[in-house]
Amino acid sequence: YRTKDAVQSLLGFSEAGAQVSYSGCLIENINSLANAGQWGYSPGSPNNFVTARNWQTSGGNPRMDIVGFTMHHALAPLLSEKVFRKQLQTYRHIYSQAFGTSPDFSKGFWPAECSFSERIIKVLVEEGFEWSVIGNSHLARTLADYPLNYGTSGCNIDPPNGADKVNTNGNNWWSGQIDGRGGTYAAPYCYQAHKAKHIDPETGAEYMITVVPMADILSYQNGYALMGTGDIDSHIAPFDDPSHPSMVLLAHDGDNAWGGGYDYYNNSVPGFAGDAAAQGYVPTTIQQFLDDHPVPTNDVVHVEDGSWFNAANDWGHPQFINWFWPMYTSNYDFDPNGWTEDARNWAVLVAAENRVETAEDLEGGTDIADIVNPNASSSLSERAWHHLLPGYTSGYMYYGTSLDMEVKQSLACNIATGFADQVIDANPETDNTAPTVFIPQRYPYNPGGIGFGPTYGYQQHQNSSDFTIWTFAYDVSGLQSINLKYRLDNDGVNPLTDNDNDTYAGGSGVQSWLSISMTERIFPTGNVTGNPDVNFFIMPDYIANEYYAEISELSDTLVDYYIEATDNKGNIFKTPIQHVYVGNYNPGGGGGNGISWTPENPNQNDIIMITVPDPQDSGKLHWGVNNQGNSWQTPDEAYWPIGTVLFNGSGPAVETSFEGPDPDNELTLTFGPFNNPVQEVSKIAFVIHYDNGNWDNNGGNDYHINIDAITSITDHKSTEPIIYPNPTNGDITIGNTNILSVEILDITGKKMEDYTVSKTAIGLKLDLSDLGCGFYIFQILTDEGLITRKVFKN
Repeated sequence: YRTKDAVQSLLGFSEAGAQVSYSGCLIENINSLANAGQWGYSPGSPNNFVTARNWQTSGGNPRMDIVGFTMHHALAPLLSEKVFRKQLQTYRHIYSQAFGTSPDFSKGFWPAECSFSERIIKVLVEEGFEWSVIGNSHLARTLADYPLNYGTSGCNIDPPNGADKVNTNGNNWWSGQIDGRGGTYAAPYCYQAHKAKHIDPETGAEYMITVVPMADILSYQNGYALMGTGDIDSHIAPFDDPSHPSMVLLAHDGDNAWGGGYDYYNNSVPGFAGDAAAQGYVPTTIQQFLDDHPVPTNDVVHVEDGSWFNAANDWGHPQFINWFWPMYTSNYDFDPNGWTEDARNWAVLVAAENRVETAEDLEGGTDIADIVNPNASSSLSERAWHHLLPGYTSGYMYYGTSLDMEVKQSLACNIATGFADQVIDANPETDNTAPTVFIPQRYPYNPGGIGFGPTYGYQQHQNSSDFTIWTFAYDVSGLQSINLKYRLDNDGVNPLTDNDNDTYAGGSGVQSWLSISMTERIFPTGNVTGNPDVNFFIMPDYIANEYYAEISELSDTLVDYYIEATDNKGNIFKTPIQHVYVGNYNPGGGGGNGISWTPENPNQNDIIMITVPDPQDSGKLHWGVNNQGNSWQTPDEAYWPIGTVLFNGSGPAVETSFEGPDPDNELTLTFGPFNNPVQEVSKIAFVIHYDNGNWDNNGGNDYHINIDAITSITDHKSTEPIIYPNPTNGDITIGNTNILSVEILDITGKKMEDYTVSKTAIGLKLDLSDLGCGFYIFQILTDEGLITRKVFKN
């Protein structure tokens, strides 16, 4: 009822309301509790939602828009089209049973975890949706002028791949973070609704939908504490375009950070709406906004894959890594013999899906009502789907080995295939169903570019330009062949104005397809790593195998790729076309070749000269500092010789041109000393990048110069703010961080104090004696971003 109460508190604003996601499995659970009279639920519990749905905005739209969702909490971009369609259709059916058919089913879709990919647009459009929410970081990361700054207030995952870049600038950028979650956003672009499209690769047909960006960082702040409109006033509103207005959409896990939710629903919602209205903003619903401000059909943008940045150790990664952790070696190469419990369980789901789809094809179709509520007269394939669909619940992957999460997929799949096998066994010679192939995975994500984030230990790593495409595949009749298809783009760009890169047929902008037969690995079902937290007390009856192939010897090129699988009955399946831009770093062979430096054992005060005898061409020193294995740090600009540039524009390596060749046929370069307090350097790693495109990386070992330290005292300071005393009677000190400004808000989000320092301060002492007793929100702007803390005034 608190959700209804929150919406009711907005009735004084003519357009205001809220969107609510309410999964089908939650409907089932609430119905079960209501029928049993447990936890305060009764058969009339959904009536609060029905009531709020029937309240209307001034434009006749529901004040509470219970948006489209999947039947179970499934990550849409990791589902096949068939499974995704079943999730949507079963949800629509149970939705009408719970909330009625008037007003009409929502035109909008909320993807679980805000996980979006342009691949899901076709099914959404065919199922009647007109708009979908997306994370606005996945608009920001596509922009040509996206400022790449590593860390929690910028890019804390792999940087954007060039295949996702568009020829549009964001211009007005701002950044911030809270609780380790942050990013960089452009206004108004990242706060405007746009159109996005998917191209059917077989037919070339375009499917277009409106994408509505949620404000990533503001949403997380709003889901964490009371807030005002300060960031909107400063970073978004000044850049609004009245002809294409901005919308600040706050989307989050509701009352997760609020205990029982009372403060969120009864204080935060009405308080923020009131503050926004007082500032001249219009509280509204998504549907009302889109009705009032339709998106032009020619405003087509590209949306990078990914979720909101909320999920720990995923942070919005475009490969959804916290639900499908990649398999890689300690050198950050693809590991064909790798294993994780999530990968294993996706393989189980792939096999079961194929068997259930085969059973449905043999029985001639299914009735959605019988999938949602099977009975004695329901078909075997309907009962199979009923039990399979819960296996896609994303929480089982997210929480991994917690409780019994690691066996949920096997339980669901074994029951489902038990029904499907009865149909398959009754038709042993018939199989008209194509193989099932999981959406192809790529490692590294940025071949020839930089790797960063959770999988790299938050250290920049220069990836090889060679990369592997891998997947899971299965067919009831077995696979005859499975091949990786790839082709090169002619100009390195996939423009939104033509679809040559997005169809199997291609066009003048792309070359012909090349084919690589993929290597098969029998994927193990057991606990390969011996993880003591894994207990497979239910084993799967079926599992898909792993297939992989490497694409090598490419550089500075855009690549399209897909996988084609053929079963032993001749049925063919092709995965969607995906794209990757390959950078130009491909370390080859070579050896020492007499390369030397003087002094041989330099210290931090020495100037170092590197000499390359008998070089094959002129060239550049490709170098970094303080390497950990293959991961290099970018040297501070204080150490850069004239003409030094970031490699590929993003680092971490830099490149400095050698002098020469001289009359003795030697290349030389002098740099140092490495004694600037801005960065302590203990070692230098380098390779030679010849201008003819060849590399000398010391036989794969790189070259290393150890820098001896000069005894000194260095004050190392943590930048995590310390606020003391807290609680306080009046005076309070914010220390241990570089402070630019401090805003103090009361619990309603109203600004109480505003302190700006003329020169960056390491600490700041404030007098709070004029403030009343209670909690206050401190928004501390440092040179690393925005930090939010709670303080209690006695």
